[in-house]
Amino acid sequence: LERVELVKGAASVLYGMSAPGGVLATVSKRPTADAVREVVTEVGTYGHKQIGVDLGGAVAPGSDWTWRLTALARDSDTPVRPLQDDNVYIAPALRWQPSAATSLTLLMQHQKRRLGYSYPLPQVGTLLLGPGGQRIARFRFVGEPGYDRQDVEQTNLTALFEHQVNEQATLRQGLRFFDSEADIFFTNATPDAAVPTRVQRRAIDEFERVRGFSSDTSWQQRWRSGDVQHTLIAGVDYTRYRSESEWYARSQTPLDLYQPQYGAVPGAPAPLAFSSTSQRWQAGLYVQDQIKLGERWVALAGLRHDWSDYRSRPFFTAAPWSVERTDAFTGRVGVVYLAPGGWAPFAGYSQSFQPQGGTDAQGGRFKPTEGEQFEVGVRWQPQGEGGLLLSAAVYDLRQDNVLTTDPVNPQFSVQTGQARSRGAELEVRGQATRHLEVVGAYGYTDRRITRSNRPEEVGRRAAEVPYHQASVWGNYRLAAWGLPAWTLGTGLRYTGDMEDGTSNAYRVPGYGVIDAMLAWQQGPWRVALNVRNLLDKEFLVCSGANCLNGSPRTATLSASYRW
Repeated sequence: LERVELVKGAASVLYGMSAPGGVLATVSKRPTADAVREVVTEVGTYGHKQIGVDLGGAVAPGSDWTWRLTALARDSDTPVRPLQDDNVYIAPALRWQPSAATSLTLLMQHQKRRLGYSYPLPQVGTLLLGPGGQRIARFRFVGEPGYDRQDVEQTNLTALFEHQVNEQATLRQGLRFFDSEADIFFTNATPDAAVPTRVQRRAIDEFERVRGFSSDTSWQQRWRSGDVQHTLIAGVDYTRYRSESEWYARSQTPLDLYQPQYGAVPGAPAPLAFSSTSQRWQAGLYVQDQIKLGERWVALAGLRHDWSDYRSRPFFTAAPWSVERTDAFTGRVGVVYLAPGGWAPFAGYSQSFQPQGGTDAQGGRFKPTEGEQFEVGVRWQPQGEGGLLLSAAVYDLRQDNVLTTDPVNPQFSVQTGQARSRGAELEVRGQATRHLEVVGAYGYTDRRITRSNRPEEVGRRAAEVPYHQASVWGNYRLAAWGLPAWTLGTGLRYTGDMEDGTSNAYRVPGYGVIDAMLAWQQGPWRVALNVRNLLDKEFLVCSGANCLNGSPRTATLSASYRW
């Protein structure tokens, strides 16, 4: 990827049906007239080996055509042996730009991945002491070698057209086709009530395919009326896709989690356990106006109307479609005052509407998730301080029909009536000194269930949401030590304690992990050593009655060459 953008506030109305807090927009690498030539190799712990290339430039000197090719191949094991993390990825791109006002960009992404799948461990033996005060081994595998895996193949084809009609008006058109297939084989494990040291297992064969396309057409118009400047964007987007899913169950022998014996062969696939076919189309009309009044005030207002049609029925049948049609208006507005001295207080309000596909474990369809958020804050970016930026904000967010992990069947989700989040965010990034660059963030979130079909949940903390999360990272160039080619980086990631999701019966402890980096760069060469979880901190990530151990210490040594 070229970059990942967090689009917050009223501007996120342009990105379709999204959460009120904003959306993450990924931007793939695009063709450029400047020559790009880079090769990167990596080796690391758990047999990690990877090679990647990034090439591009003009097809010929002075040509209207430019190109880009990004590719990588990875062969890697994981902490949970014998699971793999292999990937082959290729992304060619081509751009035609006959004039400064017109361009057509064609993008393709194709990847094949083999991922391991390790079913979570039970609370007893991880979060809680097991029989005889024992703990289950940190990365115990509950499946069978050679069986548990995910084989995923994805293809995306994208066309982006842009034409600047004049200095005030621009037309943009985007089209995308996507196709994804996944063959997933995993072993389901549930505690054995009769023998507390073991789990009962069942092997599952799951086959999924999603195909579809999306389109986004927009018109941007700029104009000025006295001291008021307008940038208006209006458009229509459309998405249509089809999803097919099949599940087959196999018998499997129990497994002792403290003294496992592997080698059992799953039984023959049973008749179809679960299947579904779903189709959805979504259409939206949107308009956004950014208004600048004088030199100090900037306002942004957006409005969307969305329509959604969702149909589902069991796969391999001629049963009638179950149809659900929904539509909604949503609005977003924000305002900022550009005060002297680099201060910028701001406020915003957002609504959201997200139709949810799929069903719960009992086959019930999900209702659309709706929400609204109020936010106020301030940013400070003093001039002449190396681009240092500090920001602080508080917010109040409410969402109806929120999807959360089913504590009984982690492969499924359940919907909570209403959840309310109140919190604060702090952020700092930029050049703290001549040689030190820092990025830091802190978030406080008090998320509670405010409405539910189960009265005992009301007022309870939402599962898997910590009060506190923080991260900080610093890069220090060692030029002052006589080592101008070297950079040392280190940082901390902290997640506070949280409820486990089983009626808030247990609290999952918080944790903090330290990461580090040492890099050398000279001319076209760059060599870096990155270590995550430097002190090999052990911690748990729990959902309902299931827990996974967090990632252990991993080290990656990379070398890149540009020419």
